[in-house]
Amino acid sequence: MGNVWTLAAREFRAFLRSPLGYSLLAVYALVSGLILMTLLFLFREQILLSAQQAHLVRPAASGPSVQLSVVMPYFLNVASLLLFIIPFLTMRSFAEEKRQRSLEVLISYPLRTSELVFAKYLGVLAFALLLFAINGLHLVLLAVVSNPAAPPLFAGLGGLALMAMGLTAIGVFISTLAGGQVEAAVLTLGVLLLLAMLGGLLKPGGSWVQEVLANLSPLYQYQDFGRGLLAWPRVGFHLAVAAGFLALAIRGLDLIKWRG
Repeated sequence: MGNVWTLAAREFRAFLRSPLGYSLLAVYALVSGLILMTLLFLFREQILLSAQQAHLVRPAASGPSVQLSVVMPYFLNVASLLLFIIPFLTMRSFAEEKRQRSLEVLISYPLRTSELVFAKYLGVLAFALLLFAINGLHLVLLAVVSNPAAPPLFAGLGGLALMAMGLTAIGVFISTLAGGQVEAAVLTLGVLLLLAMLGGLLKPGGSWVQEVLANLSPLYQYQDFGRGLLAWPRVGFHLAVAAGFLALAIRGLDLIKWRG
């Protein structure tokens, strides 16, 4: 097990030593920060409008809710952002090893195939979780300027971590099939966007087929977390996706070893 952690740490450090890692951190911080600023600006406009209307008509029982106006849309938009970030994290897992013809050396390590895949997965996932430190900072700033309830914040962050686990496993699996980084990134992005669009198929009064397809969407499965709810079936979905695609990645790497 020590070799697994060593290889995972090497994979994580590779992001910190490369322009790609810092570029992804910068893009994620910029886009998620713009999302928060935009939502806060719109929330301020809602408060001002509500205050103006209070002088004209009987005021409502409560003003705009920071939970509904800022926290929920923030998490849902950040979850969508992950669909575009994860492919660039996972693209080099095995595809780059194959392109550089160093996969044979990697396979010769005293590790089982499952340990090798798990080590790569942990390294990429650790960097993905590092991104969420940016979201944590955003939520601290939000708590300073407003008074959001704490449980929905933890539910939203936990849901992002679970979603990242599943998306990363999908990307690692595709990386075992692709012949290069660009191919792996494009294929992963295409698959994730396709899965995300399935969530839009579910309409009121829709068929059971639409419901089944919609439940395959990671974004659809994240919605409860974004609303501040901890739904155990949603937790199970993301864990099942992670376990299933890691198993496929192991089989894919076994096939590469078998072909020699």
